[in-house]
Amino acid sequence: METFFDQIGALAGGLFSLTQTGFDGVNQVMGLLIAVIAALAMPAWSRLWATALGATVIHHLINALRPVLDGGDFALPPLLTLGFWMLTLALFLGYAVVIAVFFLIRTLLTGGHRHSHAH
Repeated sequence: METFFDQIGALAGGLFSLTQTGFDGVNQVMGLLIAVIAALAMPAWSRLWATALGATVIHHLINALRPVLDGGDFALPPLLTLGFWMLTLALFLGYAVVIAVFFLIRTLLTGGHRHSHAH
């Protein structure tokens, strides 16, 4: 039973480390802008995971298109490598944390209500 708890602790430590890596990737100007826009667009807490996934995809798209905007060639990221998917998971976890914080601030400032206009 002791090894089970050791494995759970190692898994939790690994997820924490991965989240911290993702948070470092998000904690830059581009990542923070993506997270703010995502938090403003997120309709409810139940959409956090989908919003974080969308933010991660946007992050990768911007990184792929940036060289094109600088006059370079378009190149796909290394989709078939473990490093790419570990980075993607780390970014996803980082975006989930940052978007959750921004969404919490938004709900506290707006009283949890979003005003919508019915037509």
